[in-house]
Amino acid sequence: MDSQTASTEEALRTLLERTAALQASTDALAVTVSELRDGQVALQGTVTGLQVDLAVIKGTMSHYATHAEVESVRAELYKAIEAQTWRLLVWMTAVCSGLTAAVYYIARNVH
Repeated sequence: MDSQTASTEEALRTLLERTAALQASTDALAVTVSELRDGQVALQGTVTGLQVDLAVIKGTMSHYATHAEVESVRAELYKAIEAQTWRLLVWMTAVCSGLTAAVYYIARNVH
């Protein structure tokens, strides 16, 4: 009976050791799960912030010009600059011609 009691006690000790090891592993897993939950909460906060930022960006996107609009404005600007250049050229030609005529008149008629 002693050998049976000894083997039972040995089995009981082994079970207690294994139970303690499992308990330690369970505690470690609980800590890990807790850390994961904390990380998840932080991640949810970050995602919420990104969603708010994205909503703001989408709200302001309508104010930005598209490529076609920029090209249209560029073409209009070039046409206006070209027209202004020709006006300036015609005006300068007329002024220079008038000044040349005035100098010629003065040189020819004033003694």
